[in-house]
Amino acid sequence: MIKHVILLMFLIGLSYSQGGGYALDFDGTNDYVTMGDVLDQSSDFTIMAWVYAEDATYSAIASKRERPSNYYGWSLVIENDDGGGGDDGVEFDVQENTAGGGVAARTARVLTTWKHYVGVFDANSSVKLYQDGSLAQSNTSSVPSSLTGNSAHFLIGSLQSGGTWPFNGKIDEISVWNAALSQSQIQGYMHKVLDGDESNLVAYYQMSNGSGTSLTDNSSNSNTGTLTNMVTSGGSSDWVTSYAPIGDLNSSYETDVEAIWKVSGTSASDASDGLTMTVSSALSTGNFAVFGNNNTNGTSTSDLGSVGSTNRTGRIWQVDESGTVAGTITIDISDATGNAGQSGTASNFRLLYRSGTSGDFSSAATGASISGDAVSFTSVSLADGYYALGSESDASLPVELTSFEVLDTRANGITLHWITESEINNLGFILDRRTPTIDWIEIASFVTDTELQGQGSVSHQTIYTYSDNTVTDDETYDYRIADVDYDGNKEYHSLQLMGISPASIPSTYVLHQNYPNPFNPVTTLSYDLPEDALVNITIYDMMGKVVRTLINMEQTVGYRSVQWHGTNNNGSPVSAGIYLYTIQAGDYRQTKKMVLLK
Repeated sequence: MIKHVILLMFLIGLSYSQGGGYALDFDGTNDYVTMGDVLDQSSDFTIMAWVYAEDATYSAIASKRERPSNYYGWSLVIENDDGGGGDDGVEFDVQENTAGGGVAARTARVLTTWKHYVGVFDANSSVKLYQDGSLAQSNTSSVPSSLTGNSAHFLIGSLQSGGTWPFNGKIDEISVWNAALSQSQIQGYMHKVLDGDESNLVAYYQMSNGSGTSLTDNSSNSNTGTLTNMVTSGGSSDWVTSYAPIGDLNSSYETDVEAIWKVSGTSASDASDGLTMTVSSALSTGNFAVFGNNNTNGTSTSDLGSVGSTNRTGRIWQVDESGTVAGTITIDISDATGNAGQSGTASNFRLLYRSGTSGDFSSAATGASISGDAVSFTSVSLADGYYALGSESDASLPVELTSFEVLDTRANGITLHWITESEINNLGFILDRRTPTIDWIEIASFVTDTELQGQGSVSHQTIYTYSDNTVTDDETYDYRIADVDYDGNKEYHSLQLMGISPASIPSTYVLHQNYPNPFNPVTTLSYDLPEDALVNITIYDMMGKVVRTLINMEQTVGYRSVQWHGTNNNGSPVSAGIYLYTIQAGDYRQTKKMVLLK
């Protein structure tokens, strides 16, 4: 397997995953949940929670603390000066017979954003507070060797029974562990729904009830909670939809679970064994993507169907998303497969997709450009499902074929389009076709068709087009292509077109991403018309000035395309940069970006 780093630009249109679950909304007045006198922790333990704080008032996220004379126990709280702590922020405090504050770890508080907080007590060693998987502070001063049991209730949303220091905001996914979890364990658990039987898990509140006064312990330990002073049904219920970035992944795809969400900002997410995500502007609450993988190295040739790939990564990523996310995926193939080597041509690679855990993959995108080890797939619309990376071996052939596509269909005609990045001793091409009842036959050749004649030996991109006018509307066709060198050797390429029909009609209007992109000097703009319409396709610069009007005419239903040669309405070449292209067809209007290189 060749080593590649693949940069995938995508638009994700998504339906909500874990966000369809629940959180509890505390009013900051007297709402709280009590589990009773349970979960005394005498030695190492961890408390973990997703928190959406709505004000900076001193308040408790969770606690088990009492004060017969001095303080015993622990608390995870929102701190401020008015609370007497002398510090603003979020604090995890462990107290063993202390008159005031105990051993605490703190971090800055963030309001109206889902944040993940974890307090860790490592007996006789440290008290730690993690925020969003990163260590915020570790306090190693005067850490007790053990904790004395107390009779206080384990509470969510309050510091002491009766609603003292009540929390204002939403809380989801609270878990308690009788071990000091490591940072890697915290990061592995924070974005996924727990099974409930994880090692050292002693309580887990997934907030799965959705109504009623009981809070189920989703571990096997039955530490059930009771909602107090809270509205438990109806339109004003304190059971609310959760938008914490938690994915409900298939159990076989929970390796190295990561996410991109509001807190990520414009920084790249952590990598799930080679795959990271980045967005150009910070996401809003409720928009996120959670992803994990199947923990499989190497490559595979299974389930490829007709995607134009000869192998794929053994590693498959499941993506579970909420809302709308537009961003970038980067895949480091050496990390994903364990294989290393040199990079190839972008268009030799496919982003593969299937909706379930089995069956053939389809091709979601073809590599559009490459710079060093980074290959870009632009404007790919993803759905919740399973993704792998496919590659094809045409890079080893004398002709480097990087695209083989349908350019247009119409009554009794199919127009094909292919691109080479380089050619060595290429005499020309041969085009074969088959139907469900007739095997492969040659329908065109460089000998009889000048448009199939090769370029000899060149290192630049060449675009070829051929129209098959010997088809009928009631038939489907497959196509394959071969090149012939000066010695008469014929090599078939792995890219094939399957099930093409001139009678197929688009179901909706679609403006596709131009191909190739970035490009120099020519790119193709494809679009689908589900009905006859007046079509206008215009190119603009980033200031909104018209650069070129490519089409302004009535067109009939079908799959259409037009090429732009990087010139303005006067026929003069335009400068390199980002351009917008817009289609107006009937009431449908859509705009996309493209990049012209020089």
